[in-house]
Amino acid sequence: MMRTRRRVWMRVILAVTTGWTIAVVCDAAAVPRKGASMPALRLSAPATQKDCDYLGVAAGKPFGLDDVNADFLVLEIIGVYCPQCHRQRPHINRLFHRVQKNAGLAEKVKFLGIAVGASAMEAAYLVRDTRIPYPIVTDESFTVHRQLGEPRTPFNLVISREGAVLWDHLGIIADMEAFYGTLTSLAGQ
Repeated sequence: MMRTRRRVWMRVILAVTTGWTIAVVCDAAAVPRKGASMPALRLSAPATQKDCDYLGVAAGKPFGLDDVNADFLVLEIIGVYCPQCHRQRPHINRLFHRVQKNAGLAEKVKFLGIAVGASAMEAAYLVRDTRIPYPIVTDESFTVHRQLGEPRTPFNLVISREGAVLWDHLGIIADMEAFYGTLTSLAGQ
């Protein structure tokens, strides 16, 4: 009897872990990766005029990535309740400020976050609580998240003005110095 239970549990564990492995592989294959083109996304309007001015988009209107006034866009897909996103937050905030201190780089590179599944109130709280210094737009209905292949968070991309994915990273960025080097290299700095 004990042996039978053990075999059943082993099969259940094997089935579940295999299923999760397949789900992870499928998830990883569906998201935009380096060398791919971004889908045509319609994003919700930025919350403030300052955010609109930074991105170079019209106030109060949805916009596309191609509307952003930048040669390169660092796009961060975040979850308001994602612990990894919160752990990465101070590091990516420092990266943003470092880019802003380099005038040539700041002119070419913009940052934008998409808070998937978040209401405007949740996103506003996240911005205030974690002092996010760049625009965060919401994707409350997960429409954009689905168009991106439903990546886990945090998921970061660097996109060219033409919509080409030049860099991608799923999970916490362990080496922000290398990421800064990637941005300076792409921008010719």
